[in-house]
Amino acid sequence: MLAPWEIFQVVTPVYPAQAALVFLILLVPIWFYMAWYDMARLKILNGLVLLVFGIFLVVGALVLPLPFYLWQLAQAAVVFVIVLVLYAAGAMGGGDAKFIAAAAPYFARQDLMLALMLFCACGIGAFVAHRLFMIMGADRATPLWQSWRSGNRFPLGYALGGVVSLYLAMAAF
Repeated sequence: MLAPWEIFQVVTPVYPAQAALVFLILLVPIWFYMAWYDMARLKILNGLVLLVFGIFLVVGALVLPLPFYLWQLAQAAVVFVIVLVLYAAGAMGGGDAKFIAAAAPYFARQDLMLALMLFCACGIGAFVAHRLFMIMGADRATPLWQSWRSGNRFPLGYALGGVVSLYLAMAAF
């Protein structure tokens, strides 16, 4: 039986490596800004979400095989419907739902279990890091950030960018 951290040594995502590298280079700066903005305002900007999906539409058509590209678009549509229902049911915030739908084509459906494992790891890591930074006084350095005083609300965009980045990095390298 593998330890949780050993799974990343034996799991290879099926996402095309060259495409993953191109997407990783283009998207990491967007993820950083999105995470920062989400921590500061507890919002994920529509423009950033559209940019993320637009990059897939344009660049994906150039770097992915056509059948794979079309399947990824169909997958994005299915994920959009699922997160829309979850949002309507109050299970998640609207920004998180938009982000997940826009990021869906960057994951191969065959790697769903890997994506869920990355989500769990990044979600827990981001939550713990966020709370530790708050305890260490980061809330005094950035007093206007809403995520420090939001009660039970947590800026999930902070973790979601890490999920996509790690997945694409695993696929690229």
